[in-house]
Amino acid sequence: MADARPASVVHRSLDGYRFQISGGLDLREPFTSVGRYAVDGRLYELTSGGHSVATGWTRDLGVSRFDDEFSLPNGRLRTVRVTDYDKRSGLEDQLLAVVWEGKRFSLFVPMYNAKPAEAVHLFQLLGVTEHTDGLTVASRNPKRAGIAEPAEMVKEVPDLGLLQMTALNKTTARRLPTWRGAKLPHGELFRDTLDDDSTYFVLATPSAMVTVLPHEDVSSKVPARLSALKVETVA
Repeated sequence: MADARPASVVHRSLDGYRFQISGGLDLREPFTSVGRYAVDGRLYELTSGGHSVATGWTRDLGVSRFDDEFSLPNGRLRTVRVTDYDKRSGLEDQLLAVVWEGKRFSLFVPMYNAKPAEAVHLFQLLGVTEHTDGLTVASRNPKRAGIAEPAEMVKEVPDLGLLQMTALNKTTARRLPTWRGAKLPHGELFRDTLDDDSTYFVLATPSAMVTVLPHEDVSSKVPARLSALKVETVA
């Protein structure tokens, strides 16, 4: 039976960057892009991806149907009120689950103690554009709304781990380790540990920065597998 793995994939981040990923790995898993936007002095976290990304989120919230639906340019906006229970703190929040749906992609944003009219207002200030490889979100009123920090692309890769990607520029380059990394065919590899002593890696390519959170059972094999990984931003 023929291997259905694509040789490379291209995914678009919410801030417009397109990431091309290749390197002989299993790239069939879906992607998400996360961006934080400041609108009228408040911060909102938007997450985009295929329709399954938004439906998975609402399913986890226990949503079976939406309360309201609004037609917007290029898509529709759906909202539902739910009670979000934090198991760690034992506190409850009244959450408005907001989902924008296009033809192939969706995005969702949690809005706390909000009304549906506020969700409509949010998307009047933030315009969503659907492309063949993902969604982009841009301000319609720069004085009142705009992206707060570079968006992140997230993708699970079997036998490797979770890849978190951002474009490499003056802003994101400040996050790179200060020491010299190991040279790989397509970039420079750094190794570090999190607060819980688990290992993670950072791959800096000429145009992208990739944080790799490896699966526990393959951590020792990650450097070898990353030697073939190529991540670059493309026009």
